[in-house]
Amino acid sequence: MSPWFLPQLLATASAEGGGFFDFVRHSQFRFYQERDLGLDLYHSGLAGIALFTLAIASAVIFLLAIFHVIAERRHAVILLLVLGLATAAVGTARSYVSFGALSSNDATAVETRLVRETAGPAPVTVAQLAAVLNLPLVLGAATLAADALGCVYILLLWGRGRQRQQKDR
Repeated sequence: MSPWFLPQLLATASAEGGGFFDFVRHSQFRFYQERDLGLDLYHSGLAGIALFTLAIASAVIFLLAIFHVIAERRHAVILLLVLGLATAAVGTARSYVSFGALSSNDATAVETRLVRETAGPAPVTVAQLAAVLNLPLVLGAATLAADALGCVYILLLWGRGRQRQQKDR
């Protein structure tokens, strides 16, 4: 099942040229307001499900760290950074694979399951298509940024109350 607009978008994308970073830079991210991001992530396949799982794991590790279930600060920081980097790597790889399929100028090579109208209105421009295909990259970058902020929070505010209590005794 190929959307009717796909060959036209492929022709436009090949005429514009550019690389992966231009593809990401020219994405129209406000198109996410009109789409169901959960379905778009699900339609991106196993990589999308892995991204969602890694993002949830990062949130759980952060919560465990701030409630001191993870006893060592360095363990929490390392876990957060590793999960953030893994999420960013998987998201970047998935978006790059989608870009490679789009830039191959073959309508059958583009995974049309990524762009379904069940998740919202169909993209009309290349920038909107790029936004849908770059959703894994956006989720990976957002998770990495959140994990980095979580690491800063943990490093700045870890256990100062415990140290003061031990000094008072």
